[in-house]
Amino acid sequence: MADGAGRMAEKRERILAAARKLFLRNGLRATTMEAMAREAQIAKPTLYAHFADKHAVFGALLEQMVADKHAAFDAALAAEGPVVERIGRALAAMFGVISAAVAGSAHVDELFAAHHAGAELFAASNRKIAEKLAAVLAGAGVGEPERLAALLLASAKGVAEAGIAASGLSDDLMLLAERLVGPEVNTHPPQLG
Repeated sequence: MADGAGRMAEKRERILAAARKLFLRNGLRATTMEAMAREAQIAKPTLYAHFADKHAVFGALLEQMVADKHAAFDAALAAEGPVVERIGRALAAMFGVISAAVAGSAHVDELFAAHHAGAELFAASNRKIAEKLAAVLAGAGVGEPERLAALLLASAKGVAEAGIAASGLSDDLMLLAERLVGPEVNTHPPQLG
């Protein structure tokens, strides 16, 4: 039984890898289920056993990206160092996952426009990240941590959208955290209980 589950998981990963490659190379509209099956070296019925259509495959890729984004964000936020640096590194790591996922594709705009199918997935993800940021900011003694977390995420999203493939994106997000969070941390030192 475990061997069968392992084969199913391996096929699913092959499908997702093939779909990712095709979506980046050809775009969502030009990628077909037949092309995915061929690229993954599986039969079309096997592909349909895993996914109803290409939008379901795209949704699975979005779920994977969100999970990777959270893992990168959480690891950077939990690292050692001053809060401003940890927040900057966490934002850079999070958007770095997205940047790496679309790197080199001529279809970035189409893929980002198509993510409306996963809008609730991304909205829920952003709420969780905002909550984590607010908790860290509150722990650093920042006034209105929820509001600052929301502003920081909105600003970071704008910076990332303007230059998601830019080589300086990480530096820009670090600077953003330094300028938005730094003065707040220095003005409102943590309260000792």
